[in-house]
Amino acid sequence: MDWFHLIRALFLLNLGNYGFAQEGDGNEPTDVCGKPVVVSSRIVGGQDTKKGQNPWQVVVWHSGIKNCGGTLISSSFVLTVAHCVERVNASSVIVILGAYKITGNLKEEVSVPVKRIIKHHLYNEAKFPYDIALLELSRNVPFTDFILPACLPAPSVEFRPGHSCIVTGWGDTEYNSTKPRPDILQEVEVRLITLEDCRDLYKSALKDKYIGITDDIICAMNIHKGRDSCQGDGGGPLVCYENDRWYLIGLVSYGIGCGIGIPKLYSSVPAHMEWIRSIIPAVRSGSNRMESMPNMALVILALMYFTQGTL
Repeated sequence: MDWFHLIRALFLLNLGNYGFAQEGDGNEPTDVCGKPVVVSSRIVGGQDTKKGQNPWQVVVWHSGIKNCGGTLISSSFVLTVAHCVERVNASSVIVILGAYKITGNLKEEVSVPVKRIIKHHLYNEAKFPYDIALLELSRNVPFTDFILPACLPAPSVEFRPGHSCIVTGWGDTEYNSTKPRPDILQEVEVRLITLEDCRDLYKSALKDKYIGITDDIICAMNIHKGRDSCQGDGGGPLVCYENDRWYLIGLVSYGIGCGIGIPKLYSSVPAHMEWIRSIIPAVRSGSNRMESMPNMALVILALMYFTQGTL
């Protein structure tokens, strides 16, 4: 093999390892985000998912115990909710990517320690607002058929009340149930509702205990009674489908009961995009091309070849 073909092979290999993609105009995604390789018809009630169907779903482990869900948004960052990582040291947290079964140890899984936990600076554990956190991984993870980021919401994509979306997790399948939690990742279809309707339902349910719902919340209700996000699903993704991609618009945060006709509260990702960008300056809505770049030594070698004609 001559130098040119060797450099080319190494260069392409490096691009593949880091999910490198061409840059677009900033309004539409141009890379691998939100496009699972495994595609199947979505369910209407809570059921088992298929392996690789939600490749952005992660499990957040703290001190050897499943703590919460989360969503991969780049090769080195995961989004989850702040209440899942309260008073937690990053050194005790591990993220499992490519997870499908909690009891797994599947060959598709990758375990990565967390280097840094960044909770929203305005988060207060006694209240709802700003319940969002970024987990910076200790290393970049290669994208595979089972490990891919969800798309971040773009200004050109809007999800209005009435839109059907999907929430996933390994939490309880019934409220106050004594049944063991599912081993296989579950998903359920929910419908977005207006904040006004959401506030009215919570006022009616909580009466004088109602403390308000802020504008950085997205509300969604189960379409079929008895199916909803529940205890143990915290931090997991609420994703909506548009233009052949899945967009992360919310993170399971709080709620009353499960599947009882009261909407769940999700931390709004669109509402916190400015904060996300302040932590990861390279991130742009609609495209999850982040900090991962090919090995610069290979780029230099390639440039030398093309400018000098030989090595």
